[in-house]
This record gives sequence, C-alpha cells and structure tokens, in this order.
Amino acid sequence: MPPARATAPAPATARSGHSGPDGLGFLPVRALCAGFAAGTFTPLDVLEEVLGRARGVARDLGAISFLDEGGAVEQARASTLRWRQGHQLGPFDGVPVTVKDSLAVRGLPSVRGSLLRRDAPPEDTDEPAVARLREAGAVIVAKTTMPEFAWSAVSDSPVWGVVRNAWDPTRTAGGSSGGAAVATALGVGTVGLGSDGAGSVRIPASFNGVVGLKATYGRIPATPSGAFGRLAHIGPLTRTVEDAALTLDVLARPDPRDPDALDAPRISYAQVVDRAEAFTHALRIGFSPDLGSGIVDEGVAEVVRSAVDALTGAGVRVSGVRVELPDLGAEMVDLWSGVLAAELADLDAGEEAQLSPGLRAAVVHGGTLSATDFLRASTRAREGVAGPLADFHADHDVLLTPTLPVTAFGAGRQVPDRWGGADGGERTWMSWTPLTWPFNLTGQPAVSVPVGVDGDGLPVGVQVVARHGHDEDALAVAALLERAVAGLGV
Repeated sequence: MPPARATAPAPATARSGHSGPDGLGFLPVRALCAGFAAGTFTPLDVLEEVLGRARGVARDLGAISFLDEGGAVEQARASTLRWRQGHQLGPFDGVPVTVKDSLAVRGLPSVRGSLLRRDAPPEDTDEPAVARLREAGAVIVAKTTMPEFAWSAVSDSPVWGVVRNAWDPTRTAGGSSGGAAVATALGVGTVGLGSDGAGSVRIPASFNGVVGLKATYGRIPATPSGAFGRLAHIGPLTRTVEDAALTLDVLARPDPRDPDALDAPRISYAQVVDRAEAFTHALRIGFSPDLGSGIVDEGVAEVVRSAVDALTGAGVRVSGVRVELPDLGAEMVDLWSGVLAAELADLDAGEEAQLSPGLRAAVVHGGTLSATDFLRASTRAREGVAGPLADFHADHDVLLTPTLPVTAFGAGRQVPDRWGGADGGERTWMSWTPLTWPFNLTGQPAVSVPVGVDGDGLPVGVQVVARHGHDEDALAVAALLERAVAGLGV
C-alpha cells in the first residue's frame, strides 16, 4: 500500500488484505540491491511478492494490462544468479519495473487501450528507455493501463475499463500513465515507466501519492512519437525522489533512434540528490500558488502552502512570485485535438465508431481544423507560455506550484462534478490540468512530489520545475521538499 500520510484513510491495499509498505516490494532501489548483495533475499523473492500484488489488488483496480509472469521469473532467475556470482550488471539489476502499454516491450503487444489494436502482435523491439532498463538488469513485470491512444488525463479505456485510485477505489487514478502510477503506489514494481504529453506522468503521480518525473525533452530518448511530436516525454514514476534520480541515471543515454536525444549527462542525478542541501545553496526558488489561474481548491492550496513552509523552515530560501500564464485552454484543445486527428487520420467510419466517445469527439473536432488553425493554436500556446516563464527564469532557477488544482475525483469521470470550463467553453480534462501542460510546451524538467493529503485523505502533489536542461536542479529541490515534509510526519 502507499506510504501512510497524516490523516489518510486505509489505502486500497490494506482493505484488500495485501501486505503493507514494509514488504520487499516497497524497498527502494538501493535497499533492494543491498539485500541482493548481502544474500538476505533475492530478485526472485522480491518478484514473488510483486507478482502477488499484480495478480490481486493491482489487477482489481485496473492497473495491469499484461502480466508477464513467465518472462519476469526468467529475468529474476538470471539476476539472482548474477548476484550470487558477483557479476551483477549494476545498481538496477533485479529491480522490478512496469511499463506503460504504449511503450514497446519486446515480446508483449502494445494495445494502447483501443479495441482497434486488441489483436496487436507482440513487439519485436524495445522502446529505447525499456532497452536501457533491460540492459541494466531490471525485471520487467508487466505493462500498465492507459486511456485509448493516450488521449486523456484519465486512464479509462474501452479495453480495460475504469482505472481506479490506489488510495480510494471510488476515485480516478488519473492519466494517461494511470496504471503505472497505481502499480507503483501498490508496490507492483519499484519503477513504473510512463509517458507525459500534457502531464500524463505528473497527474497520476499526484493523484496516487507517488513521485512523477518528466525530464527535459530529449533527456530520455524515445522512438519518434508521431503526431505528438515534441510534446511527448518518457518519464518514471517511483515512490521516492532518490529512485527517480537513480532511474534517470539509467535512462539518460542517447539512442540513435531518437534524433532529439541529448548527450549523456556529465553528472549523476543520484549523487545530486545525495548532496541536495549543498547543491541547492545558490538556487533561486520561487513559489506560484496557481500560475495565475485562480482555480486551485482550498484544500489543495492549504497542503501545498504547508509543504512550502516546511521547505523554508528547513533553511531553503523560497520567495513568493507572481507568474500569470494566459488562458490558453482553447488553443490547447485545438492543439491536442489536431494531434489526435492526425494520429488517427486513416480510420474508416466503422473504425472511428469503435473509439471511446471522448476520443471520437476530439478526433472529429481536430478534423475540422485547417492546417493554419492547428499551427496558429500551436504557436499561440507555445509563445503564450514561453514569455512569462522566460521572465520568471530571468530571476529564478526553480519554480514551485501545485501539481494539480484538485485531488482525485470520482472514478469513471473526465472532469470533476463541480468543475467549470476554463478551456473555451468545453468541459474537457484540459480545464483541470493547467499547471502541467505548460511545461510540455517548453520541454522543461518537472517533478511531482507527494506532500500530504487533503481533508478527504487524498494525496496532494507539489510540482518542481527547473530551467530547460537543468534536471539536476529540479531533482535536488524535489529531494529537499520530500525530506522537509517527512520531517512533519507527512
């Protein structure tokens, strides 16, 4: 179950009779490898516990799309032998991971939540990030659920149904990497590999009380992402900032399949987290409560403010700032709909009729846009965000915001009941995610860190955003924030 938070009700795992956060499956990467090295337990021991949760509560909540028990056992057995012989591949050897269904895993299909792909054959190659994990000895346990073609910030799909929150199964998991977030929160994998086109790692991370990292665009290589282009990032979901940094150390290596891949960093992100206090000494950090949107729920705002106060109480200098992004909801709806329409342009009428209703509506809307309309929306959105953020970064290195203005709402919905449209009149998921997608437009690194729960006992996240290319700054501040709220007993 997810780590206990102050005033939190019993998470779904506890009510389902599964073991708690003291199990092997909840150990962080370094503790796992220390146990492997000492012979206290083996990768096979850890996998046995992880598979139990995957077959049980994780599948019950709709988080698992494909469970590769045979392949995982084979990988864990090989890792166990390497540790016994002293030939381990590195600090990830034997660590269990899950992978979002849209990302190619050799030997498993990529259905992408769509009835149109329910008979998809197994992939014959690994996504670059998956290949890096496999080379490091990670044990790939399962693929995780997502909305159809990653169209939404909620992970429900026609194939796998409603994906439910790890803390409260009556609530949504968020998306589009919702299955990965739920699996990680439940101890099904130390790392859940996801993707983030408008917040799709950070949104479910916030809703499920885990860490979600969207690295600088190109830092983690990916195969060309089609119409989603430079919006789409690969990123890990973990239970600690340290594990996110260790994962980035594994993933941040260029791959010839990605023309936008950055050079390998000259820094260890895990070492940055280890010495975060010294690393952040000279950073200029600003806090914006809402990026000018004025729509953050009072309960969320209170938890976020307490977390920022804890950070300053720990000796980190944080200044209140006024960052006001323009209302770009209508442009984002056009941009996203245009992307989806281009991605699915070759469907015939019968195939289009099989799409989930929300996706079908987005595709239809995108199809009404001319090339000029689409380019205008894209340009206005990017320029509208770039100006205010450039002004902010002229004087600051790191920005803190709530990850989301709300906590997890009812399962099976796209928008909270009470939510008013802030996106050109349409009540879409873009209306309640205005704090995440701006940083896909800029390609900046952003980390969602769990900092407590609201009055309903639901997790709240704080987003840490750094300048383009400065992933180390985001992770260092995220680590200090994590430590500060831990000092409050949160």
